[in-house]
Amino acid sequence: MGVMRFMLALAVASGHAGSFFGADIYPMVAGNIAVQIFYMISGFLIALILAGKYADTPQGNWVFYSNRAVKIYVPYLVILAVTIVVSLASWAAGGPTLSLAAFFSEGAQMSVSTWAFAIVTNLFLIGMEWSSMLIDRGGQLFFSLNALDQPPSAVHFNIIVPAWTLSLELAFYLIAPLILRRHFLLIAALALASYYLRFEAYAQGFRTLATEYRFFPFELSLFLYGALSFRIYRFLRERALMFPAFSLAFTAICAVGAISLPQFISQHPHQLYAVIGLALPSFFDFSTRHRWDRWLGDLSYPLYLVHWPVCVFGSTALKNWLASQGSTSVLYSYLAVVVSVVLALAINRFLVYPIDKWRQNRAREAGAVGPADAQARQNTSVTI
Repeated sequence: MGVMRFMLALAVASGHAGSFFGADIYPMVAGNIAVQIFYMISGFLIALILAGKYADTPQGNWVFYSNRAVKIYVPYLVILAVTIVVSLASWAAGGPTLSLAAFFSEGAQMSVSTWAFAIVTNLFLIGMEWSSMLIDRGGQLFFSLNALDQPPSAVHFNIIVPAWTLSLELAFYLIAPLILRRHFLLIAALALASYYLRFEAYAQGFRTLATEYRFFPFELSLFLYGALSFRIYRFLRERALMFPAFSLAFTAICAVGAISLPQFISQHPHQLYAVIGLALPSFFDFSTRHRWDRWLGDLSYPLYLVHWPVCVFGSTALKNWLASQGSTSVLYSYLAVVVSVVLALAINRFLVYPIDKWRQNRAREAGAVGPADAQARQNTSVTI
């Protein structure tokens, strides 16, 4: 599962690098598909930790909520702060305003409500996905499901643009303790209701770039499908039906299939999600047996965040040179991704891992679960 998480983050980073530098270097998985697979993985992992780390008590839920907030917000806010500081320093030195360009160009005419939306969503993430459904006209925001097709949209106020997915993650965390500990039939019913709502809305003409993978009521089905996949994993594990050879073989087959059938992935994403949901137990079992796989998966979150400012800064610095060449540069796309991976390694080493030790200590001190769930606790990565 760690390899999958890293490759999905790499797909998003590579796709964005390609859009900045004009050279697509990782065409196998589109960014929207990668994001929705992330939702499924999140559902699986959150179901795992709720079953094996946090007690179903007010104290246990409080530790769960606060630990998830620390996990999400600390790396994000640090990267956000550095991005703002670098952008302000560039502006003060007479250079471009970088990630703050929209604020400098429109700040004087932005309404109070627009300023409030931009500041709140950038600082707290909640509601950031709605920027893709808001048109910006002279500093005023207007709702439109087709806002992304009618630029400028409020997305240009997002300093770290890919962070909008974290708003959906946080919404899922909020309801997870209330749902994921219930009977699997309830979870399945809610997932089916969400899926039905999605395609009924599409049939009524509400399918847009914004509703394709940015609207939480539709995406809830993928989170819950991941949680159901965890139930399958637990069923197999409790009956000693998870075998290393099977997990390795299933993982290898899925990897080969993904590499050899890229057109199927792009044309039939929901069939792909169904297959991946069935494969997640094997992926996770493989991850529990290989520390390097978990370590690689740990890079996915910081890579997902840090690649955006790297692309913004790099493309701005090379803007004149690229324009003079009159062509794209594959080299700079690769370079942006490599720099992002290196920075993700540093962020994990000096920020994420020290904080994770503190988070895990809090979970243990909360007396999360009893001895019967020791195996689940052991299987839970320290970074989850």
